[in-house]
Amino acid sequence: MTNTTNKPRVRFAPSPTGMLHVGSARAALFNWLYARHTGGTFLVRIEDTDLERSTEEATRQILDSLEWLGLTPDEPVEYQARRAHIHRAYLQRLLDTGHAYRCYCPKERLDELREQARAAGRIFAYRREMFPEEEARKLEAAGAPYVIRFRAPVGGVTAFDDLIYGHIEVENDNIGDFVIARADGSPLYNFTNVVDDLDMGITLICRGEDHVPNTPKQIMIYRALGVEPPQFAHLPLILGPDKKKLSKRHGATGVTEFREMGILREALVNYLALLGWAPPEAEFEEVMPLEELIARFQLERVSKSPAVFDHEKLLWMNGVYIRKTPRAQLDTWVTERLEKRYPALAAADFSPPNQELSREAWLRGIIGLVVERTRTLNDFVDQLGYFFEPPAQYEEKAFRKFLGSPEAVAHLAHCAELLASTWEEATKAHNPVTGTPQALEAWCEAMEKPLREWSEAKQLKFGNVAQPIRLAVTGRTASPPLFHVLWYLGREESVRRIEKCVDRAKQALSSGTS
Repeated sequence: MTNTTNKPRVRFAPSPTGMLHVGSARAALFNWLYARHTGGTFLVRIEDTDLERSTEEATRQILDSLEWLGLTPDEPVEYQARRAHIHRAYLQRLLDTGHAYRCYCPKERLDELREQARAAGRIFAYRREMFPEEEARKLEAAGAPYVIRFRAPVGGVTAFDDLIYGHIEVENDNIGDFVIARADGSPLYNFTNVVDDLDMGITLICRGEDHVPNTPKQIMIYRALGVEPPQFAHLPLILGPDKKKLSKRHGATGVTEFREMGILREALVNYLALLGWAPPEAEFEEVMPLEELIARFQLERVSKSPAVFDHEKLLWMNGVYIRKTPRAQLDTWVTERLEKRYPALAAADFSPPNQELSREAWLRGIIGLVVERTRTLNDFVDQLGYFFEPPAQYEEKAFRKFLGSPEAVAHLAHCAELLASTWEEATKAHNPVTGTPQALEAWCEAMEKPLREWSEAKQLKFGNVAQPIRLAVTGRTASPPLFHVLWYLGREESVRRIEKCVDRAKQALSSGTS
């Protein structure tokens, strides 16, 4: 098509050979932000002509990831493999005009030419004249295989002004006549890329800096077809904290991985937008809503320096977005993950351990306990696990520290009795079932008071009383406020767990393993 609107048209053109990497996701996002900022059109083209490496699964995963990120195209997705008839027509056009030719030069001769160039310390750049015309005609008459090469200009330079890197130029004689179609007739990347971008009316090509070497070749093809190339903007690499190219050794790198670990879409989009770009203000809030990103985005503000992907900073930002999420939505997301980890929660007959609470009130309560402590949705699942399953193990060092003597074990057993005897009266007096924070806080104070009085009478630090209880009911020494945890576990379950821990400690003492 021809762009007759004068409005920008940009595209994201991934190859479906694997999951959507954060580097590619950033390229898609910058194209999308540019289109939204300028009132232009954002397109997606799946470059699936590499039949050996392209898969339907990868295509589906890429499109799903883009949809999850909110980067939906403004027109139907294009598939390069379905455009073969268009590629053939343009290929024939270059052959007819003499800008391309069939090359019969055999591999052996090419290897010899490369070796000669290497020995002379020259860049190898093939030219048609390097293979005698009469030999080419003989091979053609014999039906020998051939590739199609583009006839590059002789002498001079091919130059372009990149929106990020500025002026770039390459000597044409260092490029030479390059292949644009294989022996089986299938066209190669540099050719199909130009044809599709031209046919789709693309006005700006924003992509990774690894494509800079391709750009002069593509500009040659544009001009051979009688059109001026679009603008170009090449994005610097994304590096790991060690300043090496981002890879699996640095942790998660795919959009699907981040989604599965519980990174929110808004957080990932915000973080990716700041990888190499920042608004002109000297100081700005790093947590920016999408509308603000769109309003401020300019490709000219992208840094030439590689961006560093910091997982810790992403987790921090995700924690901010978690706490900005409306509770009803957050509860839904967390419940879905909890049900996946603990299928019993999804059963119709599920009953919370504190049977005075409804399923909904119980879930809302325990989720609320850890909102301030989480950085991903999966953190909720990890931190709330003891509400669904009693601890199978206890933190070893803490177990020895707090329950390493008969006296300490006896104290814990007495705490269970105190909690059990205080529970009913505290619940009647303050009724946390109402769900009000004030009622729950008052209940916690009523439950804590007799324990504190007893610990003072025994001249025990309260920490040496509370921590063994926490260890017994959660298996850990770090948790939300202890008495809140006890409330949501309920009296029977809390006492049962403490008694189980007492038995385990007695066994350890008798066997000498404590």
